[in-house]
Amino acid sequence: MIGIIFGPPGSGKGTQAAKIEDAFHLKHLSTGDILRHEVAEGTPVGKEAARIMAAGDLVPDELIVDIVRRRLPEAEAGAGVLLDGFPRTLRQAQALDRMLADEGHHVEFVVALDVPEDELVERILRRARVEGRSDDTKEAIAERMHEYHKLTQAVLDHYRRQDVRVEKVSGMGTPDDVFERIRRAIGISSP
Repeated sequence: MIGIIFGPPGSGKGTQAAKIEDAFHLKHLSTGDILRHEVAEGTPVGKEAARIMAAGDLVPDELIVDIVRRRLPEAEAGAGVLLDGFPRTLRQAQALDRMLADEGHHVEFVVALDVPEDELVERILRRARVEGRSDDTKEAIAERMHEYHKLTQAVLDHYRRQDVRVEKVSGMGTPDDVFERIRRAIGISSP
């Protein structure tokens, strides 16, 4: 089973990805976690990513695709994979489709967490105060939200055109409430 979870910053995506991973025995493959690990380890990929991120730029599609290409086979060994943070662009989605097709797989579901923007801003500002992050200003958050929605919509439309189950799920309420909505939306029960 191959699934994708989308959610803007502050939507609770990390919390829900962990719940999905535990309940359905899917390997959670987070490109953000992988990038942070590569940077911490000082690998060639990590050094390149660190340089790009320090300049405030997005890591290019080719680098992210390469990272996923290297990690996907080990993740596919179990019951399946839940991708988090990938694909973010249409080019990444097309590259993922080719990688999966080479192995006889395809994306089976996409969950897109939906939280009103004013709530997302409040969550991120609250998290920024707790973590002492001065770069999370209302203006910076608004720009990230705009960019997220612009890029994500193209990916969601891409999978809808392929008849992949794309489920928009409310990210409001307790983590357990949100997870129950996700479980019902994707129509699978815990193994």
